[in-house]
Amino acid sequence: MCLTLTLNAVSAAANTTSTADTTAQDKKVNTTTTTKTTSTSTNYAAGSPTTIKVLIYSGPEAASDCVAGVKTSLATANSQNLVNGVKFSYATSTRITTSILSGYDLLVMPGGSGGGYYLKSSNIYGTAIKNFVKNGGGYLGICAGAYAAANFVHGYYNGWGIAPHVNAYAVGYTGNLPVTFTSDGTSVIKRSGTLTLHHYNGAAMYLRSSGAKIFAKYADSKSGYKGYAAIVGDYYGNGRVVLSGPHPELSPQYPDIIANLIVWATKTTVSTTPTTPSTPTTQKATVSQIQTAAASVKTFYETNKRLPNYVTVNGAQLTMPKFMYLLATATIQLNSGSTSTITVKNVNPAPKISGNIKSGNILKAEYITVAKNIVKFININGRAPNFLTTKLGTLSFTKAVYTFSKVLAFYKTDKRLPNFVAVSK
Repeated sequence: MCLTLTLNAVSAAANTTSTADTTAQDKKVNTTTTTKTTSTSTNYAAGSPTTIKVLIYSGPEAASDCVAGVKTSLATANSQNLVNGVKFSYATSTRITTSILSGYDLLVMPGGSGGGYYLKSSNIYGTAIKNFVKNGGGYLGICAGAYAAANFVHGYYNGWGIAPHVNAYAVGYTGNLPVTFTSDGTSVIKRSGTLTLHHYNGAAMYLRSSGAKIFAKYADSKSGYKGYAAIVGDYYGNGRVVLSGPHPELSPQYPDIIANLIVWATKTTVSTTPTTPSTPTTQKATVSQIQTAAASVKTFYETNKRLPNYVTVNGAQLTMPKFMYLLATATIQLNSGSTSTITVKNVNPAPKISGNIKSGNILKAEYITVAKNIVKFININGRAPNFLTTKLGTLSFTKAVYTFSKVLAFYKTDKRLPNFVAVSK
């Protein structure tokens, strides 16, 4: 049967059972504390991306799905280059102390049993967190982590106060909620308009005084808190703090939101000039590796409505023109039954991208011809084409990369090339 390539919860951080202000005091702990490090960084040459070192709390009060969601978000941010020139390394720890925080740029307190449980936990030393942020560290608190860090949660307790300008209301609502980004949110998060995020009894916040920034507000009244802050940024000493009521790390997952909030909280400067990944002259890629990268590019495009700056294939970060050559070559080979390793070519970018395509389906025979035309053009000109001619009109470079990413993502799942691929205006 022909298939179009327009292919078509988890427990989190509630805060409903906490009691008094129980900020724990920091104290020395033995050296047997287990900290599991999971680094996604790569060895880069000079001029390489800035690396932000992130510690994620994973103790008994933290929800495992929230911890996993943060890790997945950071891994995706790395593989899809969601923040230009920035990479994230991360570790998890079941304890939070001064010595464990040492060497990290930011602490993530994820969703969990509730903010009050974090405040009472013998595994978490509140003074260590306060001093870490005061001395310039960053903090990202999601749901329970937001409640615990706020100045005050109405009807329950005083938090650590590392978001001194923010108070919160405990929300008893589970279900996805729309949030609307403010101008500050658009500047920091790089998103605008309204977006639906996962919500599990997360905080509804407001500013008790000036000094903090609201990045997003709840956009409907399902929870009873329409117009209240959903995501805020605050300052404590020399550090910055982000509190999020909803869960951008859970489904629907938005790794770019997590990444951009961490960048802001750590005061990391993001380059406006795209990084130029270095590719060894002998770099090769298997068809299977290209399929995996294609699925990643497809997802990125459908989420962000643009191509990523580069994609990681076999440990190398490749620009979209180089990846276009791999996509086209892999498609041709799969059509002929070959899975030979493909050598990466140096391909210059398309100088003036254009296109005028009608919505419709490009049949297999035609997209194979288009793939051959891509390879021929690149071999002759040393650069990517601005557009490709099809029966539906001209397919721009951008849409061509997305289209062939869909083709190979389909092959990765179905183990065959699709009979046709859908394109749209």
